[in-house]
Amino acid sequence: MVVRVIDGDTVEVRGDGRVVPAGTTASVRLLEVDTPERGDCFSEEATARTEQLLPPGSRLRAEVDEDLKDPYDRYLLYVWNAEGVFVNEALVRGGYARAVLYEPNDKYWPELSRAQSAARASGAGLWDHCADTSEPPPG
Repeated sequence: MVVRVIDGDTVEVRGDGRVVPAGTTASVRLLEVDTPERGDCFSEEATARTEQLLPPGSRLRAEVDEDLKDPYDRYLLYVWNAEGVFVNEALVRGGYARAVLYEPNDKYWPELSRAQSAARASGAGLWDHCADTSEPPPG
């Protein structure tokens, strides 16, 4: 269950025992996406979109790739909301996040890469509003 949205690509969840231990509150970093940092162009919009997709109190489905956690002890997950929307992909497709490959976690890289190409081509979100997005991000 979603406890709160920290920023566009990080949420806090309460585990049910499937991925995050039951009753544990943990930070989750959405895999293969990178939203603008707090204070950067389009960061508020990215955080608001994540809150729309994963409102506090809502249920989600999570999937692990190769690495379970990052060096900051955050769970690295692909997430689907209660309506079945692949949140990682929706953020990229809407222009709220860039697709970034964090190897060896590459399970959904083709989908996320295509979503980014579509977002860039249509000028969605940060691709239209932020000057520093003219070059594709590394990865």
